Amino acid sequence: MLIRFARRRRTCEEIERRREEQTAGMGRVLGICGLIFLAFETLAGTMLVLPAWLEVQSLRQQRESVNQRLSKAQEEEEEAHNRYIWMMDPEYFEQTARDRANQAKEGETVIRRPTPANRRQSIQEGVKN
Repeated sequence: MLIRFARRRRTCEEIERRREEQTAGMGRVLGICGLIFLAFETLAGTMLVLPAWLEVQSLRQQRESVNQRLSKAQEEEEEAHNRYIWMMDPEYFEQTARDRANQAKEGETVIRRPTPANRRQSIQEGVKN
């Protein structure tokens, strides 16, 4: 004789509760999968963007260095140009020649300030005498 166990029919409430539990479980699994995907996506994005960002920073530093060298070269060029302009002036040329030859025009007085090296030398000579 076979004994059949009577199956109890589930109520609508039990079925709904079971579906909600399954849905909640799937929601948690999808949430975890979403977080894992987001972590991998962030890692991949970082691997793609970080080298480019580091290169940009390096290029900015190089540009700053080149700009500093350029401004220094422009200052030197301007100074050399001014010196050239002065040397082309006959009065400047004449005065420079007189200064180097230790000569003066009539009625002109030349006053020279001793350089630090000349001062030291004269102090040493004074001590020796």
